[in-house]
Amino acid sequence: MVLTADNYYSDEANRQYMSVSQFKDFNGTYGRIGCEFAAMEKLAGRWNPEPSTALMVGSYVDSYVEGTLDDFKSRNPDIFTAKGELKAPYKKAEEIIARIERDKYFMKYLSGEKQTIMTGDLFGCQWKIKMDSYIPGVAIVDLKVMSSITELKW
Repeated sequence: MVLTADNYYSDEANRQYMSVSQFKDFNGTYGRIGCEFAAMEKLAGRWNPEPSTALMVGSYVDSYVEGTLDDFKSRNPDIFTAKGELKAPYKKAEEIIARIERDKYFMKYLSGEKQTIMTGDLFGCQWKIKMDSYIPGVAIVDLKVMSSITELKW
């Protein structure tokens, strides 16, 4: 299977390739215990949890970085109030974007190829990666949005 932007998140791609998200589903990460049953239910297409507001805010910022923010807004009308204004978490995302834009060093690392997909064999398993910004020979950038860089939440 050749991965593309259209099929990267498909059930078929998720069954053929491991991703860091799937790995964390199986094995856990800081503050979240892995659950093999839940991970297998996702792979089988029997469980698809609703994305959290935090995940949606991260996706909002990601879509800005990749240049698809208008499309994101049109696909997610629930991020707006009845008056057509952004809800509070997405106003915060706009502040994050403004902060990113003010940092020339940060912007330098976001200037690479957007959403580059690569695959490879690690530990006898096929893996996939979709990089937020890829500068060949220099950097692989994976943007993360978090409420705090110093506070631990368990």
